[in-house]
Amino acid sequence: MPSVSNIAVGAAMAGAAASKARHAMNESITRLSTGIRSMYGGDAAGQSLANSLGSKGASFAVAARNAEDGISFLQSAESVLLEMAALTTRLRELGVQYANNGLLTLTDEAALNAEATAIGDALLSVASNTTFNGVVMVGNNTAIEVGINDAGDTATIGTATSIANANMGDITGANGVDGSADTALGSIATSLGNVAAGMVSLKGYQAVASNSAANLKAAAARIQDTDFALETANLTKASVLNQSAMAMVAQANQAQNAILAVIQ
Repeated sequence: MPSVSNIAVGAAMAGAAASKARHAMNESITRLSTGIRSMYGGDAAGQSLANSLGSKGASFAVAARNAEDGISFLQSAESVLLEMAALTTRLRELGVQYANNGLLTLTDEAALNAEATAIGDALLSVASNTTFNGVVMVGNNTAIEVGINDAGDTATIGTATSIANANMGDITGANGVDGSADTALGSIATSLGNVAAGMVSLKGYQAVASNSAANLKAAAARIQDTDFALETANLTKASVLNQSAMAMVAQANQAQNAILAVIQ
């Protein structure tokens, strides 16, 4: 082989190899440090798909929380209805007891009337003023909608039927109030059934949303996340190649020095 000055091409080639190896090292380091496989243009199309799957998974997670909020609303409504049922039951007792007024004194009748009036006022106040985040729970004729999936679809929840309470707020005595109590108890029973049905349906929606969120996030992770074992191997390979290329740069430079030694 002739000894010519263009032997420096070996150093240039080795330098180019070292540069390529350093790029590979930087890519592996970035992917390992960020946990994202698609960094440095690793998989642009895959990242796009992962973004779509991840956003849907996150939306389903919100839908699951929405369902939980709806369940909390219904649980609160159920508690109110049960308390109203207890008050209405007592009101019925007072009406039946008043029917025995032939054996009651005026003082007894006054006490029964006072308690019946107080219970009627309490029932009306509870039904009208008890709210969940500002939303009236009992006697609410407005449809309450809860998001149940990533498409923004909703399910209607609530007591479904208004509790009229047979004008409980207008009660001024115990006479005949047992009939009004029966009407109110019927309405309460219907609403409790609607509340229970709403809870069952929301728990179903929540389970579906939670499972969908988990599976979509897992799918996105398989596409987007760094395979740490594989990327660590790539980093090791790139590091060895970089060191080897730099060593060859040194060897090529020494060969160039030999040419200089001949002409000295």
